[in-house]
Amino acid sequence: MPGPLKERPDIRRKAWIVAAGLASLGVIFAGLFCFDFLRPGVRNPEPVFPAVEHVDDGDSAEWARRLTVENPGYLGPKACAACHSERVAEFQLTRHFLANCVPDPATMPKGFQPGQNQFSIPESPRRFMMEESDGRFRENTTDPDGSRPVSSEIAFVYGAAGGNDEVYFSWRHDTLRELPLVWLAPLKTWGASPFDRHGQGDLSREMTIRCVECHNTWLAHTPGSRNQYGRENIVMGVTCEVCHGPGREHADFHSHHPEVTDPHAVVRPAQLSRERQMDLCAQCHSNALKHRGPAFQYRPGQPLDESYYSLHTRHPEDDHVANQTTYLRQSRCFQQTETLTCVTCHNPHQHRSQTNAGTTSCRNCHGNEDCKERPLLPDAVRDDCIGCHMPEHRKIQVYFRTESDKYVAPVKRYEHKIGVYPLARDAVLLKWLQSQTDPRRQGEAVTLAKQLSRAWFAESQSREAEFRFLAAVDACRESLRFESNPTVQEKLQSLISLQSEIDSDYQLAQWHEREHREPEAIAAYRRVLAVKPDFAMAHGRLGTTYAASGERQLAQEHLEKAAKLDPDEPYAPAMLGWLAYLDGKPEDALKYYLQADAVEPYSARIHHQIGLALMRLNRWPEAIERLSRGATIDPREPAIALALSQAYRQSKQPRDALKLARRAVLLTQSEDAGVLLNLAEVYADAQDWSNAIKTAEQALAVSLKSQPKLSAQIRIRLDELRTRRNPRR
Repeated sequence: MPGPLKERPDIRRKAWIVAAGLASLGVIFAGLFCFDFLRPGVRNPEPVFPAVEHVDDGDSAEWARRLTVENPGYLGPKACAACHSERVAEFQLTRHFLANCVPDPATMPKGFQPGQNQFSIPESPRRFMMEESDGRFRENTTDPDGSRPVSSEIAFVYGAAGGNDEVYFSWRHDTLRELPLVWLAPLKTWGASPFDRHGQGDLSREMTIRCVECHNTWLAHTPGSRNQYGRENIVMGVTCEVCHGPGREHADFHSHHPEVTDPHAVVRPAQLSRERQMDLCAQCHSNALKHRGPAFQYRPGQPLDESYYSLHTRHPEDDHVANQTTYLRQSRCFQQTETLTCVTCHNPHQHRSQTNAGTTSCRNCHGNEDCKERPLLPDAVRDDCIGCHMPEHRKIQVYFRTESDKYVAPVKRYEHKIGVYPLARDAVLLKWLQSQTDPRRQGEAVTLAKQLSRAWFAESQSREAEFRFLAAVDACRESLRFESNPTVQEKLQSLISLQSEIDSDYQLAQWHEREHREPEAIAAYRRVLAVKPDFAMAHGRLGTTYAASGERQLAQEHLEKAAKLDPDEPYAPAMLGWLAYLDGKPEDALKYYLQADAVEPYSARIHHQIGLALMRLNRWPEAIERLSRGATIDPREPAIALALSQAYRQSKQPRDALKLARRAVLLTQSEDAGVLLNLAEVYADAQDWSNAIKTAEQALAVSLKSQPKLSAQIRIRLDELRTRRNPRR
C-alpha cells in the first residue's frame, strides 16, 4: 500500500495534502513534476526557461488581500431603526431576529439553577454541570471523580426563548464550537446532542459554515478554513438585510438625501419574481448546503442555485434541519397557482402568533365546497385546515439523548407538502372525540385511538424493513401517543437499541481508523453495515480503510456502493479518484474527481486533486486553471501553491512559478524540505545559481533535522546544482 494513504487518518482533511506530497517527496515529484533526478537512473531533459532577473514581491500584498474578508455593507438592525423604528420593533419579537443571541439572564432557562443544572448518561464517563455566575453562563464537564475538568463559556445561543431547543456555542480562539448540552424546552430538561464518546475536552463539535450563515446576517469567515471567523462586526440573527441586502449604501444615500422617498440600493422582496422570493426563504429552509462560492455571498434577488448546491434526500429524516420550501413546491396548491409563496402564510416582520398562517391563508383560495371531508366532520373541527392538510411532525433528524431516553425529537414542524393525510384527519377527529363526555363519543374515541396506534405501528414496521430505524422510532412513538401497547413499547426499545449499536460501532470504527487500527475499524464498519446496509458513509469509510490495508478490490466495491447510495456526497468519488491517481490512472482519477466537483463545487481539496490529475495528463493550462481556483478558495494551503508552482514551471511561466514557490515556502514556514527544494529548482530554471544552491542547502538542513529520508536525494541534487554553477570544477 503506498505510504501516503497509509499515513492519513482522515481522507477528508489529510489525504489531499498528502496528494501534493508534503509528507513524501518521492510521491510528490516522481514522474509528475519533472523532478526526475529524484528517481535514480531516470533523466529527462530539463525544461528551458528564460532567465528571471527580478520577481515582483507584490504577491505578498495580493495574498494578504485574499485572506482579508471585508464586510460588504451589513450594518445591523439598529441602523434600520433610525428610519423604520416601528418595523424593527415588531421584527425584534420574531424567532428570526432571535436566531442567534448572546446569553441573557432574563431569557436563559431554569436549567442553569442549582438542582436542575447537572446531567449525565451511562454511555459516557463525562459528567456535565451548567452554571451562571455574574451573568456569564458556562458548561462544565468532568470525570465522575472530578478529574479532567473543562469549562466552556457560552458565547451564543441558538433558539433563545423559542420554546423548542436551545443550543449553545463557545469560542475556541477564532473558531466556534457547538457544546453538547441542549435545553429541551418542551420537556423542561437537558439533553445531549450526539457527541463523540471517544472525544476529549468539552466534547464540543465543530460548527459548520452553513449553520453560521443561517443564524446570522454577517460574520467574517476566514477563506479556506472549515470553521474560523473574525469576531468583530458580527450581525447576529436573521435580520432585515438578509432579505433586503446589505444596507450601507442605502443608509448613506438616504442620510444625505432625506427628501428622496423611493428606496435606493435596497431589495424590495415584494417586487421580486416568485422564484426569487422563494429563494429568500430557501437560503435556510431547504437543503441548500454545498457552497458554490464564499460564505455569505448570496444576495436577495439572485438565483439561489448560483450560490449553493441543494442536496436531494431520499427520506425526510435525511433532510437538513429545515426543508420546508422543497415540500411546498411539491404541493398542488403551489403548482396550480402563480402567487403562493412562504409569505402567503408567514409575515416575516411579525411573530408567528400575529401572522395569517392557518385557515385564513387557506380561505384565500379555497371555499367550503373544496373540502370533501368537511361534511363528515363535526362543526368544531371543520375549519382545521392545517391539522388535516399540513400536520405537525417531529424533526427526527434532530434528536437528543436525555438522562432517561434516547433519540428524543422534541421539536415539531408542520408538513409543508400540502395534501390529504388520512391519519392526520383522524388525529384531529380523535382530539375532538376525546373532549366529549357522552359515552358514545368516548367509545368512538377509544376505537379510533386503537386504529391510529395500529396504523402507526404498521408504519414503523414498514420503515424498519427499509432500514429507516430513526424514522421507525418516531413512528413507534406516534403509535404510543394514541395507545399504550406493550408490543409497541417493546419494539420501540428494540429499535432504540439497534440504532444505538449502529451509532456506537460507527464512532468506534472512526476512532480505530484515526488510531491506524485498520483491522478493528474494518470489523466495526462491517458490523454497522450488517445492520444498516444502505449507510452510504459507512461504506465510504470502510472502503477507505480497506484501501489503507491494501485491499484495493474491496475498497473499490465499497466506495462505488457509497457513491451510488448517496450521489450528493463527494467523499466516495473523491476517494475513488485518489486511488486511481495512486494507481497511475489519471484519466480515471479525473472522471471521479469531476463527479465530486459536481456536488461540492467550492472545495479547494477537490480542485487541487483535479489539478494534480490534469498535471499527470500534461494538460497544463487546465491544471493551472483548476489549481488557481483551489488557491482562491484556500489561499493558505501550501500543497496547492506547490502544485501550482510546478504547473507554471511546466508551462514556462517562470515569474508565476517563482511567486507560487515562494508562497509555498512561506506557508510551510520554511520547514518542509520538499517545498524548499522546489523553490531551489525554480531558481535553477532562472539560472539564479546562487539562490538555487542557498535554498537547496536550506532544504538539506531541514531534511537532516526532520525529514532524513530525503537527505540523500537532496545531496545529489545539491551537488548537481553546484556543478552547473561551476561546470569546470
